[in-house]
Amino acid sequence: MKKVLLILLIIVSIYFIKIPKYVELNNLAIIEGAGIYYNKKEYTIWLKEIIPLKEEEGINYEYHYYKGSANSLSKALSKIEKNTKKKLYFKQIKYLVTNLNNSKKISKYFHPKNIQHAKENIYQLLKESKES
Repeated sequence: MKKVLLILLIIVSIYFIKIPKYVELNNLAIIEGAGIYYNKKEYTIWLKEIIPLKEEEGINYEYHYYKGSANSLSKALSKIEKNTKKKLYFKQIKYLVTNLNNSKKISKYFHPKNIQHAKENIYQLLKESKES
């Protein structure tokens, strides 16, 4: 009886446990920072991908930027996802630069450690931003 119960428990737990799909690290865009600009009718999003490079002196970093614009955050992100071959990984976002005062819409997609508010030059501030 215990064996049957144990087997049943294992089968049920396998059914409910979701194992994430395997993604090769080279096919993953690790997003370090994001910039969001809103101009009353359209959102423009910039994503800053960090690319670690192993060299003789140690690890150096390069950055690649993605841009998408649309009338909603989800549509702008969808445009970026369609234009890249990599899967976007948002769990490592360290900072966000935005002109929005209310971050409730943003928190649906990103959970940055730091949020910087600026009126203009969002892209330039994103390029200059480092982890605090």
